[in-house]
Amino acid sequence: MLSIQKHACSLPRQHRLRKAAEFRAVLQHRVVLDGVFLRLYIKPVGLDHARIGLIVAKRIERGAVKRNRVKRLLREAFRRHQYAVRGLDCVMQLRRPIALSDSARIYQEAAMLLLKVNQS
Repeated sequence: MLSIQKHACSLPRQHRLRKAAEFRAVLQHRVVLDGVFLRLYIKPVGLDHARIGLIVAKRIERGAVKRNRVKRLLREAFRRHQYAVRGLDCVMQLRRPIALSDSARIYQEAAMLLLKVNQS
């Protein structure tokens, strides 16, 4: 039998927002940081780690390949900078369509928004 190992750098399930009620709570809290392509909603919670939820709407980015690429980039930025948002629930929302050549820019903007949370 084959053994499937989780990647050592993946986000654990407890670090993800998964239920609609969790997303709704963060969005209704109304603490928002805006970037050119992204909007970051945050809400303090009593956890010792941060949790992330992603909104990449089909009406904003039509192609599934692009939507999935954006989500991978956002998860990676969160994984590397989650120390900056410890104890917060975060929802990142894509605001406008992107070109595949903007991948580095999306990653940098996500990292900048996460680091900006500490400063505000």
